[in-house]
Amino acid sequence: MKYLIPVDSSEAALIPIGHLEQAVRHGAKVEALVLNVQPRLNRHISRLTRKADRDALRAERSRAATARAIERLVRAGVRHRALTELGPPAERIAAVAEAEGVDEILIGAGRHPWWLRWLDPSVAQGVIARTDIPVTVMARGEAGPFERYVVPVGIAGLAALLLTSD
Repeated sequence: MKYLIPVDSSEAALIPIGHLEQAVRHGAKVEALVLNVQPRLNRHISRLTRKADRDALRAERSRAATARAIERLVRAGVRHRALTELGPPAERIAAVAEAEGVDEILIGAGRHPWWLRWLDPSVAQGVIARTDIPVTVMARGEAGPFERYVVPVGIAGLAALLLTSD
């Protein structure tokens, strides 16, 4: 099977690699496309920098983001290719999956509380909305106490201050 694995520099993005390692140990034929999507820079930054410098920065960041995934795939004997795209992550992941004809998209994700998902929608949700290719989201762990308690209390306190200041 041919899998697309979008990665960034987070530990959570590497969760699907373990799934592929296990599949190879059980004798499955697996091909992996490791994809890193680099964001476009703000137009004000783009006007003040050279294209070659921006491209070099993106290439360096992409190599750093994909290095651990590639290393693990090599050790496991998984056939793979590394790709870099530029643009909105969900849009580019869906487009690459369609263009490459992958069988499944495997996304590693960290666990976040509901309010954080509301503020910053999940890339996985965006990919699911843009493609008919099966998407498997793999997560481990749980949201930390800072995300669960401190930030919501801080936001509630700020809201109370704003309401009483009128």
